Amino acid sequence: MASSTEKKHSITLMLIPHNAAKTYCLQTSTPFLVIIGLLWLATVGVASYVLTQRVNYEMVKRANIQLTEKNAYFIQELVKSHDAFQRVAKMEDELQAMLQMKSRKAVLEYTGEGGPTMADQVSLMKTLKNRPAITANEFDSSLGYLRKSASENLETYNELKKYVATQRSLLASRPTAWPVRGWITSRFGMRQSPFWDGLTFHQGLDIANEEGTSVKAPADGVVIYSGWQGSYGKLVVLDHGYGYSTRYGHLQRCLVNVGQRVKRGQVVAFLGDTGRSTAPHLHYEIRVHGVPVDPLKYLKQ
Repeated sequence: MASSTEKKHSITLMLIPHNAAKTYCLQTSTPFLVIIGLLWLATVGVASYVLTQRVNYEMVKRANIQLTEKNAYFIQELVKSHDAFQRVAKMEDELQAMLQMKSRKAVLEYTGEGGPTMADQVSLMKTLKNRPAITANEFDSSLGYLRKSASENLETYNELKKYVATQRSLLASRPTAWPVRGWITSRFGMRQSPFWDGLTFHQGLDIANEEGTSVKAPADGVVIYSGWQGSYGKLVVLDHGYGYSTRYGHLQRCLVNVGQRVKRGQVVAFLGDTGRSTAPHLHYEIRVHGVPVDPLKYLKQ
């Protein structure tokens, strides 16, 4: 028989199966149940901890995979950007060499200086290719390097663009085309006057041909005179910019008006025999800043 103290601290568990007349009784002590409960709680706690750690591990693993993929993508993009930058830099060097120009501070003086050095490029490629991952600071630094280099190259390209535009405009303004077909009857410089005036200075080039032969603009320009002017007879004067101007004298007919813009090769007049002339021809002058120069120096080009 159990003592009164044992009965006081004991608990009887009754199990009644379904559809059974017999019951089962299990008598145990309260401390034993407490121990069982504590073991259960400990088991549940450990299981929860293990499960939580597993979940955290999977999350960290997934995050590491994503970070690795992002790093690989960043490195790939930086390598592509660097390769593109190298191609741009190479193209810039070729343009500079061809145009003989480095920047607005050194027109027609190409030295190959400026821009990123070879050490900079090697350092960047080591950063990109020799590391399995790249930090955010390294990535920002590399992108900053590329942005700075791109900005410098863009500035240089803008200067090159302006320079090329200026050179194209200058080329279009240089009177290098022949204004009329024919043969030269009098050159630039001192000559015996055809009107028995002794030696005189001839300011242009006389090109003979039949009356009505087309006279064409040797370069782009603007008409600043069209009409009769003394010994020139009917005269057309074109201003080509950059200090260049041309004159066409003894014309039969002027086809352009003052203020009109003309293009290289455009017919501006017809050859004639007006003014102080001995036969049908074109008196052609080229002036640089108002001073007559030998047209053959330009026409030969």
